[in-house]
Amino acid sequence: MIELIDKGSNKKLMALVMCGIKYRELSYLVYSIRREEEDANIFVSRLVSNSEGYTIISNFDNGEKEILEGVVKKIINKTSVEELESDGFSIISDVSLIGVNYFDVKKSYVSTIPRILVKSVMEYYDLIKDSDRVVPVIDVADDKKYNEGFVSNILLIVFGVFLLIFCVGVIYEVFRG
Repeated sequence: MIELIDKGSNKKLMALVMCGIKYRELSYLVYSIRREEEDANIFVSRLVSNSEGYTIISNFDNGEKEILEGVVKKIINKTSVEELESDGFSIISDVSLIGVNYFDVKKSYVSTIPRILVKSVMEYYDLIKDSDRVVPVIDVADDKKYNEGFVSNILLIVFGVFLLIFCVGVIYEVFRG
């Protein structure tokens, strides 16, 4: 999982790196971002290499994005590696991004697919690392929803119990005598 920031909304998003693509001496990153419970948006951005690793950009030359959309859709449809290579593409399995990466949702968007298909595609191309299989990744949005207000809810319950005991004691004293 990588953290990306949408240039348009300045919103931080968690993305799953599906794979890299090499085409005509340029490298690209294919990644998915959870859209809803069942769906994920698929994006592609250009990889820029430096001495520390890769960063991404969302600028494409004329016609470049359309070519990439086509190959990403072939990858989603589980086109054989041999066929991709005959079209001049190769899959890069290990891509590490560095630093904060910004992307443009509108320029990088390719498609929306069921989330289960993302995993299926990664398994088909053998892109899931052993560490991905062992360590479950918790979606940041779900984690925040689950933990939001947990401690304050416990404190409110404890306070309510004490208030109830106090009120029962007061009522008992009033009616007793």
